[in-house]
Amino acid sequence: MPYQHLNTDYSGYAFEDFLQDGFFISSIKNKNDIEFWEGLKKEDKINWEAFCSAKDFLESLEKYNDNSVSNPELSALWNKIQISNHTKKNYKKLIYIGSCAAASIIILFIALPYFKSISPINETKDILSFAQENTITDDNESIQIILSEDKTIKIDETETNIVYDSTDIKIAQKEVSKKESATYNQLIVPKGKRSKLTLSDGTKLTVNAGTRVVYPVEFSEKKREIYVDGEIFIDVSHNENKPFIVKTNDMNIQVLGTRFNIMAYASDRNKQVVLTKGSVKIQKNNLSGGIILKPSEMYEYNGEQSRVVKVDTTYYTSWIGGIYIFESQKLSDVALRLSRYYGTDIICSEEARNFRCSGKMDLKDNPEDIFNGLSFSFPIEVEHYDNKYIIKKH
Repeated sequence: MPYQHLNTDYSGYAFEDFLQDGFFISSIKNKNDIEFWEGLKKEDKINWEAFCSAKDFLESLEKYNDNSVSNPELSALWNKIQISNHTKKNYKKLIYIGSCAAASIIILFIALPYFKSISPINETKDILSFAQENTITDDNESIQIILSEDKTIKIDETETNIVYDSTDIKIAQKEVSKKESATYNQLIVPKGKRSKLTLSDGTKLTVNAGTRVVYPVEFSEKKREIYVDGEIFIDVSHNENKPFIVKTNDMNIQVLGTRFNIMAYASDRNKQVVLTKGSVKIQKNNLSGGIILKPSEMYEYNGEQSRVVKVDTTYYTSWIGGIYIFESQKLSDVALRLSRYYGTDIICSEEARNFRCSGKMDLKDNPEDIFNGLSFSFPIEVEHYDNKYIIKKH
C-alpha cells in the first residue's frame, strides 16, 4: 500500500495528468495498488473517468513497449509526426512519463486512433452541426445505437437499457468496449419503442418513441452537450463546474443539475420544456438572453411565439410509467402521441380532429381498447386497415 499517497487528491487530474504521474504509471505497469485507487473512488478523491481512460491507454501499449526502438530512431520518428507546435508540445508532455515509457513515441503514433476514440471530445466540434449533418432517414423498426460509421447495434425489444460506464457500453446483456466507438454516438428509438440511457457522467435519460439522441462517448472537460430530436425525460447529474446543455433545432436548454421533460420533435410545430426540479435556462438558437424556468413551469414555443405557464407536471411526465394523462387536448394531438407510442399510423379526419379530450390512458392496453374508451366519450368510429387507424366523426 502506497502510504505516502494516502492523502493525495486526484479529483482534479485529467487524462494527461495521470500519464505524468510516476506512481500511477508504476502501479498500472506492475498491476499493484488497485485497492488504493478504488478507495479513492469511494472517497470521491479521483477523476475516475480520466483514471480509467489513462489506465486503458497504458495497458494497450504494453505489447509494444519492449524497448526495441533506439533513441535515434525515436527522434527520427518524432520529427516525422506532422502536428502543430501546440499539439506537439502537448504530446511531448504526454510522452515524458518516466523510464517505464521511454521508448513509447512510436507506440503513441500507432495508438492515435484509440486515443481519438476515448479521450474527451474536441471543444471546437459542434454537436448540433454533427446531428444535422448525420440525420437518419431509414424507417428501421429496431432501436439502433450507432457507435461509428462501421458499427451499428440493433435491438428488437420494445424497451431497452443502455449504460455508458468508464470503459464499456452495456446494452441489455451485452458489453461493447468504448474503443469501438467514434466521438459521437446516436441512439435512434423508432415509433413503438422506448429506451433508457445512462451517459458517461451518470445523467439518466428516458427516451420516448420516435426520438433521436446524439451524445459524446466522453464529455469534454468544460461542458456537457447532447442533441435531441423527439421527447426525453432527463435527470441531470449535478456538476456546477460543467454545465449540461440540451440542444435542439430551435433552442438550447442549459442546466447544472435538474429533472425535466423536453418534447422537441423536429417534425412538430410545438416544442415544450417542463421542469420538475431545479432550474433551467432556455435560449432560442442564435439569440442572446434567455428564459429561466422554475419547477412546475412549462415553456412552450410554436415557431413564432413562446410562453411560460404554470402546469401540473404529471400531465407531461406520466408517459415514463406507461400512463398518458391529458386535459383539454385536441383529439388530433392525442392521436399523434398514440401513433408514436404504438408505432402505427393513427389519423383523425377533419371533422374529428378538434374534439377536446381529458382523461387517463393505460398505454399497456392495445390500441383497440383505447379507441373503445374514446368512442364512449365522443361520437366517433375507428376504421382499421393496412396498419392504419382512421378516426372519423360518427
